[in-house]
Amino acid sequence: MNVVVQKKYIYLFFEKDIVIVMDFEEIWEKESPIFKHEERLSIDYVPAHLPHRKEHLELLARMFTPIIRSPGSTSQKVILAGPVGTGKTAVAKRFGIELEKYSRRRDLGMRYVHINCHKDRTLFLVMKRTAEMLKLPIPPRGFSSQELMGIILNMLEDKNQYLILALDEVDYLIRTSGSDTVYDLTRLSDEEVDGKQRISLIFIMRDLTALHLLEESARSSLMHNIIRFHPYTSQQIYDILWERIDVEEAIYPSAISDDVLATISELTGVDKGGKGDARLALETLWRAGKIAEKEGRSYISIEDVRRAYSSSLVVSYIDVSSLKLHEAILLLATTKLLKRMKTARYVRLGQVEEVYNVLCEDYGIEPRRHTKLWEYVQNLKNMGILVAKISGKGFRGKSTLLEIPAIPLEYLERELEKYIAISLKQGRFNETI
Repeated sequence: MNVVVQKKYIYLFFEKDIVIVMDFEEIWEKESPIFKHEERLSIDYVPAHLPHRKEHLELLARMFTPIIRSPGSTSQKVILAGPVGTGKTAVAKRFGIELEKYSRRRDLGMRYVHINCHKDRTLFLVMKRTAEMLKLPIPPRGFSSQELMGIILNMLEDKNQYLILALDEVDYLIRTSGSDTVYDLTRLSDEEVDGKQRISLIFIMRDLTALHLLEESARSSLMHNIIRFHPYTSQQIYDILWERIDVEEAIYPSAISDDVLATISELTGVDKGGKGDARLALETLWRAGKIAEKEGRSYISIEDVRRAYSSSLVVSYIDVSSLKLHEAILLLATTKLLKRMKTARYVRLGQVEEVYNVLCEDYGIEPRRHTKLWEYVQNLKNMGILVAKISGKGFRGKSTLLEIPAIPLEYLERELEKYIAISLKQGRFNETI
């Protein structure tokens, strides 16, 4: 069988027969009966209005008022703390958008940069990403994180600009890179260049427990300005969903009923037993719309919501593309061993290591040593994927026990195998991948 793409059609050749499989123009140009602006349901989309987060946004703006009124006279450090899906990132990004708009009107030279520390896991990567977002020309030779800090500060001085650096999921950075990283950042914020403080910080974290890992001096400098975000109730989630339909026009009102919105709200609202996660609610609404669209209907049903909710729960567990290659292989080894043992809740790290070595041999790559695997276990634990503990009663001797409590193993195995295959095909053998 041969495949040929010609103009707007894709053809499959079966010997002498030609079968037209699809018309690209029809797919790309056909209007959805469900979605008007589908992209406005994305978790990356930042709406102009954030229901039930006005007070948080106003408080953040007030905390930065001294910076706005007298640029360079002082710096600011603020923590936004709350569980996943409670609006922290949206509030920070909306603040950044409004800050830069105001700055352009008043010629204040304010810049806002938002970094996800789950993707950029070290101080060096954070500084490198910051420099890239500021469009700084970085010479090809290697730089240390301290040198990158100096380059950024020099640019701010030369252009008479000020930087508000927002570090999302900074608790992950603290746990993986240690307290020195945050100390260096807070020191950078306090540093004066030509008599002016040019960098302020917004730390976004799920909870405040990671702060106890910091040195007293770094911790005390961060504890003064904390904005707490609580999980959304079912009514609040309903309001968020309705705002995306009525104001943002993500979905045609005719395609959705009040019962559908109420069902999603009750599944996810913290007062109804959910986690109060607006991201999960938006993901469920989007997936329900895609199910209805795929089945050729012009409306979303309650059954679409049920199917979408179960699949959204799985998808929200883990983004495997954020894993390093050998982290993924180690996690796959744990998954396969738990599947094989069926009723076992935990597996020993030693057993997992044996399976890991076999997988590396199958993939034709060199396995990492035990000390490196231990580091991967800690990373996966910090991500909330693995539970790792020291064995107690019922086990001979002391060993590390691993558990995957919240992710369906079939799903995880499938996603990991797919990701590893793609990574190997693309030659991703570097530890940063």
